[in-house]
Amino acid sequence: MRIGLRWRILLLTVLTPLILGLAAFVTVHRNVKQHVDSSSIHESLQHTRLVFESMLAARARAFAGGAQVIARDPRFFSLLTLGASQRDRRFSATVRGMAHDFNQVTQTDLFEVFDRRGRLLASVGSVASERGARDALVREAYKGAPVTGVLVQHDEQYQITLTPVRSDGQIVGALLLGSEIGSRLAHVLRSQMRSEVTFVSGDEITGTTLERPEDRNALMKALADLQITPATDFSALGVRHVHGFQLDYLTLVRRIPGSEPAHPQLYVMQRAFDPEILFLHQMQQDLILLAAAAVLAALLTGLMFSEQVTRPIVELVRSAQEMQRGNYTHPLRSRGSDEIGYLTDRFLEMRQREQVYVSSLEEAAHLKSEFISIASHELRTPISVIKGYRDLLDEGKLGPLEPKQKQALLAIGECLTQLTKIAEHATQIAQVKGERLDLMRVLQPVTPLLERAVGNALAAAPTRRVKLATHVAPDTPPIEVDGPRLTQAVTHLVANAIRFTPDNGSVEVRAEATRDELRIEVCDQGKGIPAERMASLFDDGHAVHGAQHHHSSGGLEYNSKGLGLGLGITRGIVEAHGGTVAAENLPGRGSRFVIRLPRDASRELRAA
Repeated sequence: MRIGLRWRILLLTVLTPLILGLAAFVTVHRNVKQHVDSSSIHESLQHTRLVFESMLAARARAFAGGAQVIARDPRFFSLLTLGASQRDRRFSATVRGMAHDFNQVTQTDLFEVFDRRGRLLASVGSVASERGARDALVREAYKGAPVTGVLVQHDEQYQITLTPVRSDGQIVGALLLGSEIGSRLAHVLRSQMRSEVTFVSGDEITGTTLERPEDRNALMKALADLQITPATDFSALGVRHVHGFQLDYLTLVRRIPGSEPAHPQLYVMQRAFDPEILFLHQMQQDLILLAAAAVLAALLTGLMFSEQVTRPIVELVRSAQEMQRGNYTHPLRSRGSDEIGYLTDRFLEMRQREQVYVSSLEEAAHLKSEFISIASHELRTPISVIKGYRDLLDEGKLGPLEPKQKQALLAIGECLTQLTKIAEHATQIAQVKGERLDLMRVLQPVTPLLERAVGNALAAAPTRRVKLATHVAPDTPPIEVDGPRLTQAVTHLVANAIRFTPDNGSVEVRAEATRDELRIEVCDQGKGIPAERMASLFDDGHAVHGAQHHHSSGGLEYNSKGLGLGLGITRGIVEAHGGTVAAENLPGRGSRFVIRLPRDASRELRAA
């Protein structure tokens, strides 16, 4: 399929901005998506994690520092040095009062004092620890070093510091300070970091900022799917997606610093992915609109550019087509002094000269056709007179004839027959060359048409012993042609092939159809066509297959005698149908004539 100049210009002008637009869209989309998916949310979650762990570390240091100050206070450790026998209700009240005073300074949820045996002396915080939950930590502290960890009881988590109290180098007791890790801390983190925070102990949530139960259940299901064990490497888990009730969360799971790995104590940071996705979609829409605007602008620019370039070229093409049809007056405007204008001016000058030249040729052709027509007509009168006297002589009405006179009459008869054919062919040549043939196109099968042509050719050469074979491809469809005219054209080719094929030789006529044309071939077994005559083979009035008998070789030879008008008639009829006719030599096998007729007759008629 041929692409027009306008569409090629449009393709070139639109293709570049389209490719650039698509490349920009893909690049920006990829970068924004990577930023949203990897940088923006992930960095926010990692930052929240670092802030939370730094907060826990700072609070642990504050607990440890406060506990050290209290433990070194003489009022505090002097009470713990008293033995059990010296304790009474007044002692217990004194210890609680002192602990209460110190807790006014520390402001912790847990503030508990233990004696040298690890027994609880006073608990003045908002909550109290349970013995089973704290015993392991207490025993660790009584080994002589402060202990920082996570105390878990009743599905509650507390960050604690246990500091041993010394007097004279001996441990006389211990001080426990701690604050809850729960909903209050989670909401503080969310207000600061804009992330959802959840604390988990085992398979229970101890504190969370998630408001919907569906989101909490989705989180616990995701944690259960992780199958966390004491050996789990949380850094390898990365950031995971958790589908909540309405939102999609990017989720970061870590173990609470200081907690026992055997009992999973976790904190979960979550960031809603949907706002970032909305941002990404908005960017995509803006990029698509921008790309569409760029393509539309390029298309409009291309249309304007192609219109300015192709309109004068199209007018030139149309003028050339009209000129080919014989119309030399098709309107064509001159266009300034640019290259197109220069080309238009030169075309107008060329068309004018061509019109004058063609007019002279048409006049000469008209005179030639008129001369041939008149000569053909004038030949018929003497031919008729000669034929009449020849018949009278042959019938003996003008007296008896001697044998030599009868032989002369036979020669005269043959010459009259040849002259009659020449006159008929000359008339047909005048019709073909003088004016366009008036064709009566009818859709008809190909096989009967070829059979009629072969029959006519055989009837014109009754004395020749030549085999004729006709082959039409089975799938050859009917074609819309002027049947009598095309039969006449094929008849001339077959008669020509019979004339130059030796006796006992063969002539083959074949036909097959392609998608666009019908192909008719006539192959003979003559001596071929001389190279010097190939160029003017189908010109009327030129010798083509002038023949003389050569009995010693059993065939025919070419010479310069004879007009060969049949091939000129064939060419005129075929070209009137919009087709072509050509000839070629077959090495060692004679010659082949090929007629090509377009199957779309209406298209060829429009072009003509």
